[in-house]
Amino acid sequence: MVKTAPEVKVEQTQVNQPKQDDSNGWSGGKATNIPLPNGGSIQLPDEAESIVNPPDAEKPQFDKTIINETLQQSRQAITGRIMQFIDFKRDISGGYAPLYEMLKDYPFRKGKMLRPTMCISAARAMGGMGDRALTTAAALELYHNAFLIHDDIEDGSESRRGKETLHHAIGVARAINVGDATNVLAVGLLLENLSAIGIQKTLNVLHEIEFMAQQSVEGQAMELDWVANNTGQLTDQDYFTMCVKKTCWYTFMTPLRIGLIIGHPTANLTELVKPLADITRFGMILGIAFQIQDDLLNILGDLKTYGKEIGGDIYEGKRTIMLNHVIANSNAADRILEILALPREQKKAEQIEFILEEMKRCGSIDHGWYLARTLANQADNIFESMDFLKPESPLQPGENWGSSLQDRRFLKQLINYVIYRNL
Repeated sequence: MVKTAPEVKVEQTQVNQPKQDDSNGWSGGKATNIPLPNGGSIQLPDEAESIVNPPDAEKPQFDKTIINETLQQSRQAITGRIMQFIDFKRDISGGYAPLYEMLKDYPFRKGKMLRPTMCISAARAMGGMGDRALTTAAALELYHNAFLIHDDIEDGSESRRGKETLHHAIGVARAINVGDATNVLAVGLLLENLSAIGIQKTLNVLHEIEFMAQQSVEGQAMELDWVANNTGQLTDQDYFTMCVKKTCWYTFMTPLRIGLIIGHPTANLTELVKPLADITRFGMILGIAFQIQDDLLNILGDLKTYGKEIGGDIYEGKRTIMLNHVIANSNAADRILEILALPREQKKAEQIEFILEEMKRCGSIDHGWYLARTLANQADNIFESMDFLKPESPLQPGENWGSSLQDRRFLKQLINYVIYRNL
């Protein structure tokens, strides 16, 4: 019997994780509580809300002016700051010039730059100045690119942002070194914060970044293990646990948290306990929706707009929501697992097409789409309750920033952008 997308439920998850003795974290592998860097925790929702009046697909789903203007402003500012810092590091140390040229590759491909833009928008929505968050935002973008370089190698990916991956272009060994150097560069940028935001906020930001990196590598380890072990019988909740670690922290939760920390008038985190918890929950829910949509685009998009290899997740054996669903619901689950067990280079196009057709037949793609929309709707409800974010943040005297739209208004439009981008 073919199963269609059920009501979305996010329940307590049991996964095989090392036991961690932490009253705010996990114990015995249960992952309902998500620990926070400043202490305390938030929980995955018990049940996602039903979709109420889903947006009409024929109408614009987000304000493209706010999204495009804000992302463009960020891209110019962030790439300028990164270029300046790369050249500074090369010149001051008499550095090896070819390495510093390779450092400019991924950051200057046309990525969306959502992470730094969210960081700056959150800072401005808290009453801070955009230029004071710029250095941290640039560091976040460098960390993102370092992760991408290493992820592409680990996943065997062939394309990134419309071009061949770095390890395909220059070889695995050199690409690993460029990824390492990008991480080092990001640390150097964070230390530049001292003059802009002071020592206490700089330390707070460094603590957030360290926590983010730990979560990201743990999530990557989970996903790589699932692929290596050809794991079947994974639930949506297993996916959520991995996704929060691998994607949500470094893509949404940490950039938003850091923005609040920088934009807040003081460095006293005790004044930010509830705002940080609220925006972390918002980022977690929206981050899961973002990743599901990204996984959908990987099988339904086109290379020109998506920028990555279409169907690459299936070639790599990544356990997406849709793949987990089809394994659980298809009469051909054993054949699917046999295909997934093959090395990437041995998988044939017709085998990938077979899995895609099974996803369609079993309602797996609809399941992912409905789940992403439901979570985005839930994120929107959380966002509306966050009254600590100013409705608008006009440019302040002395604020050297190009867009006054980069505040709560951008974060609001981001919710539908996450779901309807590239459709």
